[in-house]
Amino acid sequence: MIDDQSVADSVMPKNAVRHAVNVLFDRPRGAVAQRYGTTVVGSGLVGSAVITGLHNFRSSSASNHQLLASTGIVIRYLNNSTWTTTVTGLTSGLRTRFLTYLDRVAFLNGTDASQAWDGTSAWETSGGPLDIANFPVTKYATLLNGRVCAAGNSSVPNRLYQSSIVSTSSTISWTSGNKNVDVFPNDGNGVITSLHGTSRLILIFKDRAFYRFDDNELQRIAPIGTPSNESVVTDDNGVTYFFGQGANTVGFYMTSGGFPAKLSRPVQKWVDAIDPTFYGSVAAYTDGTKVCWSIGTVTIDDTTYTNAQLVYNISDHTWEARNYADSFRVFSQHILSTGEVTVVGGDADSNVQTMNVGTTDNTAAINAECEFGPRTFGNRAKVKRIPGFITLSRDFQGLVVHMRTDDKDWKCLGSIKQREQRFIHQAQGQTFFPKITAMNDQEPFVFEGFVWDDVTDLGYVK
Repeated sequence: MIDDQSVADSVMPKNAVRHAVNVLFDRPRGAVAQRYGTTVVGSGLVGSAVITGLHNFRSSSASNHQLLASTGIVIRYLNNSTWTTTVTGLTSGLRTRFLTYLDRVAFLNGTDASQAWDGTSAWETSGGPLDIANFPVTKYATLLNGRVCAAGNSSVPNRLYQSSIVSTSSTISWTSGNKNVDVFPNDGNGVITSLHGTSRLILIFKDRAFYRFDDNELQRIAPIGTPSNESVVTDDNGVTYFFGQGANTVGFYMTSGGFPAKLSRPVQKWVDAIDPTFYGSVAAYTDGTKVCWSIGTVTIDDTTYTNAQLVYNISDHTWEARNYADSFRVFSQHILSTGEVTVVGGDADSNVQTMNVGTTDNTAAINAECEFGPRTFGNRAKVKRIPGFITLSRDFQGLVVHMRTDDKDWKCLGSIKQREQRFIHQAQGQTFFPKITAMNDQEPFVFEGFVWDDVTDLGYVK
């Protein structure tokens, strides 16, 4: 757990964690390890604009693979280590989304006419495999049974546009063999906010509901939608997403196409702290083992985290909290020329960064903390005396130990400088609270626990 103030001291498991930020519990399992950082990709984009779109275009020709980044009015691609302009003159202030199909990548922003690119030639404004001149002006697109499905037109915001099925010549049409479906218009749940393809159907999200469509039947599934297309990701168990509207329902959910299950009850304090004005900007990615959501600035127990992320471990069903030096607004998978699969994030300062790589956050040291559960050494009603303790660490770069006794203030006991280190700390009380912190720009620490010896039982409180 990362924030367990809702659980009483008397029932917390022995090895539980009361509060933790920027640490992992699965590298290795049972230890507390600092997370890795972020590293800028290329030389950085020009200016200090928000990255509004990211996409890794994968072509049948490896030489045409491209990583694309949009700052709203301009789209660039990564040319070796330089971000090179490829599209200009777009409407500012809009999110840019991309679709790859038939060896083309198309961009959409809901206002400007879409264009398509093969990764090397000029961008197509007409013709081509995607019939790009007739591609509906929309915000979202996905694939279903050989068709392109698009939605988010400002004039008909609840309409799902479908192209023709791909032909034997590997083209689609938006004027022949195409069709449209209106998704429960004016049903009180807002307008379409996301499309997400899964197997043989697509999930259609509105602000306050989601629906599924299999190219034949349209069904309303649940009154739990999403305000953010970028919060929706597919992992091994289905689709996970953020829902930010409705009393007592704000949280993160999982669905395989049926009624969604709420995942975020263990971190509800963090969810409740998300600024409602940021709901539409919540963005997510998955690395195959975890799903990470960027949630903006939150204040937890009088401490403000300016670029927070909540992380769900898919296999363990556990949570982590992270705080970054930069505010990430959009994410994308990026497959390197070596075949390595990475995740990149676009921040609010024109940087594209590789996530979970390096020992700093874009050169800034990583600040980590972990407050462990209370130690009562038997009966909490009895007073105990401790002469100190031993810390166990595999790596200890930047680690500092703190201790609090009962309701007293925290005391800093010093830095950890050895794998096994004894701290002399004469303390007397009923409950003892240990904590570790670190400000570290070196190899991440790995902390393995405490050894408590020579604890003296002084009897019951009189």
